[in-house]
Amino acid sequence: MSETRGDEASGTTAITAPAGLLKALVLHGHRLQNAVSAVGAAHELTADEWLILDALSTHDGLSMSQVSALTLSSGASLTRAVDRLVTRSLLYRTPSLTDRRKVEVRISDLGRSLHGQMTNELAEMDRALHSDLADAEVDPDAVAALLTGLTEPH
Repeated sequence: MSETRGDEASGTTAITAPAGLLKALVLHGHRLQNAVSAVGAAHELTADEWLILDALSTHDGLSMSQVSALTLSSGASLTRAVDRLVTRSLLYRTPSLTDRRKVEVRISDLGRSLHGQMTNELAEMDRALHSDLADAEVDPDAVAALLTGLTEPH
């Protein structure tokens, strides 16, 4: 059963759907994706592109399958995102150091700088999430570890 709440000051009515863990995570994931995308828009980056830069800022010199595993982006959408970042000189491709038949993706100095700028802007959002969880007496690091360790949905 949903709940309806009216806001007399604005004349709007908010409808809240019943909560379920999966639904709450999906909806909050959308909210976070939109918020990260809004910050990224100022840098002409999507949330997915920021995740790619983030992965490569920590683990430079990755194969596309490794980037995919770290960002949960795959296939043609990952290739298009990497292509856009290469076009902007934020990433570059090089032959693998261990197998010349393979290609690795690396972050450029420009990409590292842009990633740092956007990450600094996203830090306030991260602090707010930590604060909200701590206020609810939930350990933010435990939640992050749990979410990171979850397997594919069944």
